[in-house]
This record gives sequence, C-alpha cells and structure tokens, in this order.
Amino acid sequence: MEVIEIVFYSLIFIIGTLFGSFATLAVYRLPLKKDIVKERSFCPNCGHKLGFLDLIPVFSYIFLGGKCRYCKEKIRPRYFIIEIISGLVAVLLFFKMQIPVYEVSMAILLDFIYLTIFATTMVIIAGIDREKKIIFRPVIGFGTLLCLGYMLYLCIVGQFENANMYRYIIYIASIILLYFINSCKCDSYIIDLVMIVEYMQLFLRTEDVMITILVTVLITLWRIVHEKMKPVDKSDILKEDEPSTIELPIAFYMAVATFAVMFIQTLIILG
Repeated sequence: MEVIEIVFYSLIFIIGTLFGSFATLAVYRLPLKKDIVKERSFCPNCGHKLGFLDLIPVFSYIFLGGKCRYCKEKIRPRYFIIEIISGLVAVLLFFKMQIPVYEVSMAILLDFIYLTIFATTMVIIAGIDREKKIIFRPVIGFGTLLCLGYMLYLCIVGQFENANMYRYIIYIASIILLYFINSCKCDSYIIDLVMIVEYMQLFLRTEDVMITILVTVLITLWRIVHEKMKPVDKSDILKEDEPSTIELPIAFYMAVATFAVMFIQTLIILG
C-alpha cells in the first residue's frame, strides 16, 4: 500500500470516528430527550462542559487515561469502543465500494457519506437497544428522510434508475406505514424489528440483508440457549420465581450482524 493510500484511509478512519463520537452522544441523550445538536458536550458525572481537547475521538480517551479531566471519574469504555468501531466501519465501507483512491470524485464521496450516516444510525439504534431494550424510531425516521433526499438528488443529476425508484418507494412507504401503526396503536418490538429490516433495504443489497437476518437469528438463538442454561439459584426458598421471559436486544444483534457481514465481504474482496 502506497503512502497516499495510507494517508487517505487514515482520513477515512478519522471521519468514521467523528461519526462514532456523535453516535455515543446520541445514544446517551436521545432516550433522555436531550438536545443532540446545540447543547455542548459535558461530563455525565460532574456536568462540566468539555473542551476541544476532551472531545478528540479515540485520542482524548487514551491521553486522559479513560478518566474525566475535571472530576477524574472513569469514562465508560463504550465511548472509546464505538469510536474505534465506527472508524473501522468507515474504512470497511470504502473498501466495499471498490473505488481506487486515485479515482475518488465528489459523487463517490457523497455515496460514502450517505452509507456512513446509515452505519451511524445503526450504531445509535444498537446502542440504545442494548442499554434500554427499546428501538428509538425517530432514528429510523431520520434515516428514511435522508434516503428520500438522496433519491431526489440522484434523480436531479440523472443517476437514478426507474426500476430502483419503485423498489425504494415501496420500502419507504412500508416504513412510514409501520412507523405510524406502531407509534399510534401497537408499540410492538417485533414491528420495530420489521421496520429496521425494511430500513436496511434502503441502503444494502437484498442478499446482504437476508444474510444479516440469518446471522441475527443465529446470534439470538445462541443467546436464548445461553440464558436458559444459566444455573438457577435455589438457595433462597422464600424467593418468588422470576418470569421466564428473556428480553434480548435483537436490534443490537442485527447491527452486529450487519457489520460482521460487511467485514467478511471486505475480506473476500481483499483476498
């Protein structure tokens, strides 16, 4: 790999970490209904406003030793992990596009940013689901609007095929219908999962989505078996039996499966 390629992919990684830094903020603030655009970042422990040197993705965590500069409280590792993963996913996305560094154009960069925003929304959905066991629908709504805007852009520049247009219209209409049904009447986790599948169809190939669903099912089954096989504490005979239902963050597993499939495809391309 030449020096210019190393520099280029390093920049792609940095861009990905910036998206990841935003994702960590969104995962924390969205369930609390806090502003994610205007309000400055702050330490969740002491409330101190963070400066520029505190907010450099990945490096700030390392240089500060994983602690807040002001109150010395430990920073949750998830911030560091999500930033690293987002940087790697950005690099994977560009590898998956199979575009030589010397042939990069503004149109290609727009495609890359479009897919990176999709990956970021999946990280946000996964992060909230893992912590709260809920799927935050407005994130799906934002991503769907983004897709609609990008479709209009491609139509204007004459790069959108009519066959694809009908496909996207069907998926967007399905998402809108499921969104309103679930928001107004059902509030069903299953419907939210179906909505995510339809959402993924806007950005990924159908075969990639099908493989992702299969991997998600396998992860879910493994987690169910793992939970069922945990030893039951029967030492306290007065303790009431706990409910047998198992709440699993399936949207989180779906995001993990998406990035795993992407990683395997990139390895195949590089091989």
